[in-house]
This record gives sequence, C-alpha cells and structure tokens, in this order.
Amino acid sequence: MTAPRILVWFWSGGGGGSQYAAQLARRLSMRFGAENVVLSMRAGDPTIATARAAGVCVRTANIVSSRLKPWASLAGIFDARRVLAEHARDVDVVIVAMNFAIAAPLAIGLSKPLVYCAHDPKPHLGDYETHMQRLTQHILLCRACAVVAMSGFAANALKDMGVNENKIHVAPLASVFEPSERPQQIGCAPVRLLFLGRMIEYKGVALLADSLPFIAHRDDWRRTVAGHGPALTPTLISRYAHWQVEGLKQGWLSEGEISNLLDQHDVILAPYLTASQSGVVAQAMAAGRPCVVTDVGGLAEQIGDGAGGWIVEEPKAESLAAVLAAVLDDPTQVQEKAKGAAKIARNAWHTSWWDWIGRPEGPSGRRP
Repeated sequence: MTAPRILVWFWSGGGGGSQYAAQLARRLSMRFGAENVVLSMRAGDPTIATARAAGVCVRTANIVSSRLKPWASLAGIFDARRVLAEHARDVDVVIVAMNFAIAAPLAIGLSKPLVYCAHDPKPHLGDYETHMQRLTQHILLCRACAVVAMSGFAANALKDMGVNENKIHVAPLASVFEPSERPQQIGCAPVRLLFLGRMIEYKGVALLADSLPFIAHRDDWRRTVAGHGPALTPTLISRYAHWQVEGLKQGWLSEGEISNLLDQHDVILAPYLTASQSGVVAQAMAAGRPCVVTDVGGLAEQIGDGAGGWIVEEPKAESLAAVLAAVLDDPTQVQEKAKGAAKIARNAWHTSWWDWIGRPEGPSGRRP
C-alpha cells in the first residue's frame, strides 16, 4: 500500500497548538516516512526551528492569522487561501492540528480531504471568544471527513453533539509525545510540585491557591508555578507567594523550558475544573512524571485511572489538599506512580493510533 502524503496545518502563533502540530508531524513522519509529511506553520512561529531540528519538513506562511487581529486576518484571507493551496498542492490529506483564527473559512474552499483534530468539544470556563469558537468548530466538524478526539471522553462528547461516530477516531495526546528513556531519581523530600501551562480559569488556578493553606505547615514540599494567561492576576500571584512556591515563571514557555521544568520536578498538578484532556499531562507522562488530576473530563483516563498518578474526586480545595497530603505522607509512591506514568506513555506511543489514515477507507482515498 502506498503511504499517504500528509499536510499537518496550523497557522497560529505558538503555544500548545504549535507544539502539538509539530509533534504530530514528527510522529506521522516516523510512521509514513519523512518524505510524505509536511508541516505548514505561520512564519515566525517559535516552534518551527524545533520541528526542523527533528527532521520535519516545514513550509511557512507569511500571513496574518490571529483572533487579536480579526480585520487584518480577514483582509488577507485570499492571500492565505492561495498559500494554503500551494502548501497542499501535492498532498492527499490535510490535518488541521487545532482550531485557529482563519481555519474554518479556509477549510470551506479546500479541495483536499480534511481531518480535524478536535481538542475540546466545547469551550472551557473562562475561555475567550466562546461563540466564535463554537461557530468555527462547527464548520470544521461538518467539513472534515474524519475527526480526531484526544480521549474517549472527548469522543463521546462529540457523538453527543451529533458528530457521526463513523468519522471519529481516538488518538490520545500521549500518542504524539515520545517517552523519555532517561533514568531519573524522583520522589525524594522535599517533593517538588509543578503547576504548568496556560493560566485560564478552568485550569484550577484559584483552586490550587485555595489548597495551599491546608499544607502550609509542612516543610516537605516545594512548588513551581509556570505559565501565562488571564487567570494569573496580581492578586493570585500574591496568594501563591505566601506559601512554599519556589519559583514563579510568568510568560510563554518554549519546548526546551517545559522539558527542563518537567525534569526538575517530581509531580505535575492538573487540578482542572473542566477538561477534555490535558497536553501538560500528556507531556508529563512522556517524561515519566506522575500527575495529580481532578476527576473531570478525560483526565483520570489519561493517567490510567490512577496508575500514573492520583485522582482528586471533586474540584474542591479540601479534596485537593487531602490528596497532596497523602502524596507527601508516602514519597515512595511517587516512584511507583512514575513507573506507571512511563508505562502508559510507552503504550500510547507504540500503539498504531494513526494507521487509519493510510488505509483505503481512510481520508486520503488512495488505494494500494
């Protein structure tokens, strides 16, 4: 069977979407051959250099695509359409790695089969431009001949929204992050906790701050908060500073910085109020780091229902603090959970989640 030629398409300005797109392109390159996969990114995206260093073929688009610049983005739509057509000229299928500002209008006129990676069936609490997100995602879901869900929870939510289950494929976020094989010593006191990512209300930014006083009397933990977003207000920052927060790193983080932070900490915190799944959790598991997650959405599913971490039964400060106290009471379990996290990551990496793209019934429509 001839391998499909694939374009992974994401024209936004960096962050988790760009990292996922680059990792997906790399994963597909390893599966279908580097000569058959191209990554299309907006010029200036900081992830481009990392993708090229990993051997991914990258085509750049010198266009405007930003929700912060709606008029400029719309004014350049015809140029953007021309660039996309050129990037997709010699491929069989286009994969939209994540919804972005001008993905929907460009997808309507695209002649190639389209696969849409639907990270979240619905916008999250505290998210931005939720009405526009719903509208553009609806267009992409209708236009796509295949939809990728990042968890079983998300797949079921998409079905409940009316998406034809025959075109839904589950490929967990962990399937694109290569597991680390580096042996590392973790779980020694003090236990190093990390809260990482884009700081939006649904991530439990305030919930985490509320939990700190319950364990403030202990000296067997340290915590780092790293990321950027509207929920990380000066008031919240001052609340974090009162307790054993060893580091506060504000701003966008590069892949290298994220990797270093994961290596320097023992347990990753994901006390989300709502979630489909978490890119931070997927990266942590690939690094062999166990996670504390709330029992919302697909988070428990991501950590193997507790094999690779700890589950907080409800998103309340007392419940989160109780789980953190249990982790600190027996640091040896951190090592066991780390082994479980690494095993889950390896299984996800070695499972053929993406093979359907190359089958005759897949979206490329190619035959042997």
